[in-house]
Amino acid sequence: MKTTVILVGGLLLLSLAVWAQDDAEYQSWMKSNNANVASLRMNLTAKSGDAAAADAKKLQDTFTQVHAYWQKKNVSDATQFAMNAENGFKEVGELAAAGKFDEASATLMKTQANCGGCHMAHREKATDGSWKIK
Repeated sequence: MKTTVILVGGLLLLSLAVWAQDDAEYQSWMKSNNANVASLRMNLTAKSGDAAAADAKKLQDTFTQVHAYWQKKNVSDATQFAMNAENGFKEVGELAAAGKFDEASATLMKTQANCGGCHMAHREKATDGSWKIK
């Protein structure tokens, strides 16, 4: 009996450590998005197709990871938001690479609406001003 309790307790602690690591990675991905979106906007404005496409690819790759994160947690609306963002950034990159900067900018705005929807549903402001995942 004592061995079973120790084994179950150890597994619980291990799963909590893995969960916390996932959350830390997730927060790192989210923090990288601001700089990547700012660079993407700047490159779309400057009509730098290759640079904008590279920025969009970074964002697409990030949202592939975000999609997997929420899928693992079995949160269907967040999974959908992430998948929509992933696909949207892919489209932005394709449009930028094709020199369709106005369409790419419009698609970027539409894509970012997914970010806002997920933030409203799945993050909350802590008393210290930081944000945490609901």
